[in-house]
Amino acid sequence: MKRNANVMAVFCDDTDQITRFDTTTNLVFYTKEGPAWRQSGKIPVKSELSGGIAAIRENVPRIIAVFDDCRIIITQSLTGIPYQIFDKAGFIICEAADFDLGLLDAIQADLIDLAQETETDTNPVSKAPVATDDAGRYFLDLNQVQRSHPELSTKMILLPFLKGTPFYALEVVCSHIPPWFENKLPEMGLAYTEPTEDAAGQHVVITHVVCEE
Repeated sequence: MKRNANVMAVFCDDTDQITRFDTTTNLVFYTKEGPAWRQSGKIPVKSELSGGIAAIRENVPRIIAVFDDCRIIITQSLTGIPYQIFDKAGFIICEAADFDLGLLDAIQADLIDLAQETETDTNPVSKAPVATDDAGRYFLDLNQVQRSHPELSTKMILLPFLKGTPFYALEVVCSHIPPWFENKLPEMGLAYTEPTEDAAGQHVVITHVVCEE
């Protein structure tokens, strides 16, 4: 799907500061006209996540409906089921701790470069882990994914799979172990092996804790 890189939306709180999806009260839209970005719209939303999975699956599509042709969003954090719904709807999801207009230019430049690379790439890289011939075992080269999709954080790439896909083991190739592995994986009942290293990078295998007992 081709996205309009001249229109982006920022998830904001009541003070119009960038925030997480679950604390968003306003969607602030920006449009680039000529060399400059301008605020082109502001829509109040209620990102209620306390009503259970069924309520979330009803609420998020209602929020998506207000985006019109905008398919590039910027937020401090978007995870779990809301992330999966936005991703399935074709959104490019960018995470940032802070926001200024320069960030819009940086994201736009990355997307233009990515589009040019994609046009010449006959073997596009999957954003999600790929099933291997061994039932329940998956593989993901995180280095390749982040080169092809620089707008995605390691959490955005891995958490939807870890939370939503039954698996026995997931082998991940990375340049370094993401720091959040240390705390987040045990919270999810997961563990990872000591890394081994080769020319491709560091290899770790994520499994459910019960699989190691």
